[in-house]
Amino acid sequence: MQWKNITCIGWRATGNCKPDGPREIANDLTCDELVPDGSSGYCEVQDVNTGKRFRVMRRTCAKYKKSQVFRCADAHQFVNYHIEALTAVKSAMGSDFALPNVQTDSHGQDGIVMVVYPKLIASAYATIRTLRDVLGCRLPIEIWFRQDEIDRVPRSLIPLQQLAQNETVSKIIFREINDSQAVRFGAKIFAHYNSGFERILFLDADNVPVRDPAYLFKSPEFEKTGAVFWPDYWNPHYTIFHLHEDSLLWELLDMPYVDMFEQESGQMLIDRRRHAAPLELVRFFAFHQPNPIEKLKLLWGDKDLFRFAWIKLTVPFYMIQTPPAVAGTVNGTSFCGMTMVQHDAKGDVVFLHRNAKKLTGEVLYKPVNYHIEARKRIRSRWNKQGIYKIPTEDEVVAELKIMKKTLPPTLEPPEPDGIADQIIWTHMLSFRNDAPRLEYKVKSFSAPPHFQRSRGVTVSASSGEASISICRVSLS
Repeated sequence: MQWKNITCIGWRATGNCKPDGPREIANDLTCDELVPDGSSGYCEVQDVNTGKRFRVMRRTCAKYKKSQVFRCADAHQFVNYHIEALTAVKSAMGSDFALPNVQTDSHGQDGIVMVVYPKLIASAYATIRTLRDVLGCRLPIEIWFRQDEIDRVPRSLIPLQQLAQNETVSKIIFREINDSQAVRFGAKIFAHYNSGFERILFLDADNVPVRDPAYLFKSPEFEKTGAVFWPDYWNPHYTIFHLHEDSLLWELLDMPYVDMFEQESGQMLIDRRRHAAPLELVRFFAFHQPNPIEKLKLLWGDKDLFRFAWIKLTVPFYMIQTPPAVAGTVNGTSFCGMTMVQHDAKGDVVFLHRNAKKLTGEVLYKPVNYHIEARKRIRSRWNKQGIYKIPTEDEVVAELKIMKKTLPPTLEPPEPDGIADQIIWTHMLSFRNDAPRLEYKVKSFSAPPHFQRSRGVTVSASSGEASISICRVSLS
């Protein structure tokens, strides 16, 4: 496929919310002007070599992320992005290409890969202890880290290093990320690309298996495809990431619209030897500059880069068919979910991804004025009912009586307390496999006043009662 030399003519506005709708010349813009959110139209460009004009970056009036930077001046990068991507992976598609460390198989064939930074140390510690002491998992584990991040919190790695020295917890390898570009979600991609294992189970540090995950490497789905991915809560018909049919992503990657669940990358099972080319493409998506995926806010971090790399190269993978469930607690008639539940190919629970309320291993109490919190609770409840007034003192006192008070707060700085974090998994909300997928909707919202806001968000599944089930889970 030939690289295109084009020049921008300008933004051409259209009506009816469609890029091919009636022209609205009054709303045309120059190449350097920002195209406002909610505007439909296209960028008109011209091929420098042939003089032919054509339309690119075709956009409906669908809402995009407000931080999106959309200018027709970027059309040149946009048009050539998929061509550059395929060029970048061309060498990786040869039979003699191998990812780093695959040929040497330096740590063994199968292993678990994690990326940590100081705030995730407690989560990683808990996950590894669960794997070793509770589940009896003996897979070797790679722990990747950036030294500059660890240096900001001196001695933060010590708990994991001490764990590695325990003779009953062997085969923990520490590896430093030495690429200046591999920050944030890029660190995860760097670890995939450079792992010392041939076949990897990547786990987010706050993702806790409920059974020894070694069996996943022997599953028929993995043996057949060499890549198993897991679904996220969202799909094109109900998404918070704007990854819908009208997304510019499909044109950018030069691929047809795909109607499927988005990917949740808190766990991935990949044979690196078999899938060098897709991983090379993921690396391109993450680190190539300029990066229109990031500039146009078409994806969130790394979470969908993997499935799109496989789809773009028409390489088979297996997506788990059971939608994520939600683990949490029940308070009266309310369900508060704070953990994503993932399943294996048979529909059995295998991972609890604590992606809302993190483990800290620290005291996180802060001064609480219960009188003010009681007023906030009352007014929040009334506002939803269309009642706008100031609570009386008697009403506040009554509210205080039903509030569940926390322990008296400490004013000391956070420090390890040696006490386990509170239980947050007592019930699980699941979506029935025989229910229509369009009914699967998950809503996230900020914790109400009686929850500590710093602990994350609560999640609830919203669909017909016949489509969901809730059950008590055992923590033994």
